[in-house]
Amino acid sequence: MALSPGWESLPNDVLDSILDNLISIEDCIRFSAVCRTWRCVAVDDFRQIRGSNRHDRLHQQQLPLLMFPADYSQRSNRRLYSVIQKRFFDFQLPAPYTRFCGSSHGWLIMLGDAFKVTLFNPFSGEIITLPPIRRLAFEKRFREEISEIMWRGKEYERELREEYGEEEETDEDEEEEEEEEEEEHEDEEEDEEDFLEDEGEGEGKGKGFVVEEEEVLRRREYSIVKGVLSADPTVNSKEYILMVIYGSEQRLAFIKSGDKDWTYIDGRAYSIEYHYETDSPSPPPTLWHMRDIIFHKQRFYVLYFMGQLLTCDVSNIDITGLKVKMMTTQDRLGRPFGKAYLVESLEGGELLRVLRIYDSNKVTKGFKVYKLVECHMHCEWIEVTSLGNFALFLGDNHSISILASDYPGCESNSIYFCWDHVLCSHRRLKGPHDIGVFNLEDGMVVENYTLDCSHGPMPMPPPIWILPTFM
Repeated sequence: MALSPGWESLPNDVLDSILDNLISIEDCIRFSAVCRTWRCVAVDDFRQIRGSNRHDRLHQQQLPLLMFPADYSQRSNRRLYSVIQKRFFDFQLPAPYTRFCGSSHGWLIMLGDAFKVTLFNPFSGEIITLPPIRRLAFEKRFREEISEIMWRGKEYERELREEYGEEEETDEDEEEEEEEEEEEHEDEEEDEEDFLEDEGEGEGKGKGFVVEEEEVLRRREYSIVKGVLSADPTVNSKEYILMVIYGSEQRLAFIKSGDKDWTYIDGRAYSIEYHYETDSPSPPPTLWHMRDIIFHKQRFYVLYFMGQLLTCDVSNIDITGLKVKMMTTQDRLGRPFGKAYLVESLEGGELLRVLRIYDSNKVTKGFKVYKLVECHMHCEWIEVTSLGNFALFLGDNHSISILASDYPGCESNSIYFCWDHVLCSHRRLKGPHDIGVFNLEDGMVVENYTLDCSHGPMPMPPPIWILPTFM
C-alpha cells in the first residue's frame, strides 16, 4: 500500500485556497510554519496581493505583539506574546539573541559587526544589509585611543576625525555638550548605584568588574538608540528611508534605499528654519541628545533634548539641501520624565508627545500626553487627559496608535509599554521588567507580564513591540 503524500505535497492551488480564508496573522504564521513548501507559498501569495484590498485588511486587523527571546537553549529564536490574550503563541520565529535597535513596519533594525546595519523581517525572512555607520567606528577608536589622543594633542585628533569624516569640534560645541550632559550625569550615577545593589558581588567577580562589563555591553548594544523607517521596504523597495539616533551623543543620521553611505544631520550640514518668531535665529552648531523619531506627513519629526520639536525634510537634499525646521520653542523635558515618545494618533492624524514618568527605582509610574497644535506662525504642545477609544504601544519600536474597539480585550484610553530604559541596563540577572499598561482615566499602572529569567545562565535582551506582517 502506497504511503499517503505528506503535507508538503499538497497542490499549490489548494494551499492558495486555504490562505484566502485566513485573516489573523497568527493563523498565517502557523500556516507558514508547517514546512518549507507552505512557507514559500505563503510568502509568494502575500507578495502578489500586497496592492489588493486584502493587503489593506490584513494591515488594519493586526495588533502589535511583544517579541521576547526564547529560552537560553534556543537563543536563535524569539517568542511572540499577546498582551490582549495574555499568552505566548505556540510557535517561534528566528531572530538573533541581541537587543534590536528598532522595530518599524514589521522589520527589526539590527547593528552588526563593524557597525553594519541590517533590516530583518522575521515573518518573511527577508534581509536588507545597509552600509556601516562609520562615525560609530570613530567613536570606538576614539575611546580606545583616548590616552594617545591626549598625549599627541589636537593635531592627532584632527587626523582621526578626517579619516572617519567626523567634523572637528568647536569651542561652542564642547560648551553645549558639557551643558547637556551635566543634567544627565546624575541619572547615570543613580543607575550605576542601583545596578550594584541588584547585582551584588556576583559569582567570583567584583562589583567593579561587573559594572565595567555591563558598560561595555550597554555601549555596544545602544550604539543605535532607535531607528524608524519611512515605509515598508518590501512594498516600497526603492523609496524607503531609515533614520536613526546613534552614538553616545545621540545624533541623527539617515540613509535612503540605494544610498552607498549615511547622511549625518549635525554640524553645519544643514540649513535651519524657524516656525516661530525668534530674536536669536542662529542654529545650534550640532544637534545632540535626540529623544525620539517618527515619520509623519511625509517627513521625519524629531524630539530634541531641550524640548524642541524638529522636522527634517530629506526628500530632495540633492536639489534643495538638507533642511531642518524648529517647530516649537524650548521647554526642557528633563526630570522627572524618563523617556519621551512621538506618536501619530489615528484620530485626525494628530502628532502626540508622550512623556514617561519613572519612580526612584526606574519603574514606570505614569505618563503625560500632549498634542501638537499648529498655527500659522506658532506651534505648541497642549496636554490631553484622554485618548478616547485609542491605545498606544510604546518602547524601542516605531510608536503605534490603534483603535482599541477593533480588538476585543484591548483597553481603550490606555498606553501599553515595555522596558526600554537606555541608562539602566536590561542585562541584569533578573532580566527586563517594567512591562505593563497605563490607563489615563484612573491613572493606574497594571503589570502586564513578568519575565522569568531563571531558565539560563545569561541575562536576556529586552523585548520589543513588532507589527506582524508578511508583506
